[in-house]
Amino acid sequence: MKADLRAELLRRTVPDQEARWAHDSAAMERADSDNLPWIRQVIAEHGWPGRSDVGDDGAQAAWLLVQHADADPAFQRDCLGLLTSAVGQGEARRSHLALLTDRVLVAEGQPQEYGTQLRYRDGECVPFPVRDPERVDERRTAMALQPLADYVALVAEQERSPSGPAAELTCPRCQADVEIELANPDGESEGACPSCGLTFRIAPADDGDYGGATP
Repeated sequence: MKADLRAELLRRTVPDQEARWAHDSAAMERADSDNLPWIRQVIAEHGWPGRSDVGDDGAQAAWLLVQHADADPAFQRDCLGLLTSAVGQGEARRSHLALLTDRVLVAEGQPQEYGTQLRYRDGECVPFPVRDPERVDERRTAMALQPLADYVALVAEQERSPSGPAAELTCPRCQADVEIELANPDGESEGACPSCGLTFRIAPADDGDYGGATP
């Protein structure tokens, strides 16, 4: 485990996510411009940071930084091959590959495969054009993503609620009720029990629903 690399990956996702939840475009630009040269150098020197090297949360953080590296679409395209290999080796999530694939395709003006990239049209949250839309849910299922309609509804709800949607669960230590604000639809969220102080994470299961708490 490359503990230092994992710690820095996780540290860099904090301003990224804070800026996006706050809908602060200037802060997003600052975070992305700071993270892009760093993650580019990391991948050039170490290859794709997989689960074996940086843990599942570190691998997720690496994907997130690349996903938001829109200032360098060629770099994102190059990373697709690395992420595809990582998924094949069990080192990264299929859902992350789907999200980056669509990000690259939309940037290139092509129809996306999985409908993960959304926009607002006439006040409604809708996907960018999708190839063969009648079969998009089949492709989403293969990549461990929930049905497209459910995904769009969740993202739209996040946009309406600045603090994001929340999950209610039971603390695995003291059985107290805990409410956690969820991260992006395919991201991992952290929280703490107000009664006993136990910190834990929740992540979406393969069916797209959030699973239980993990200390």
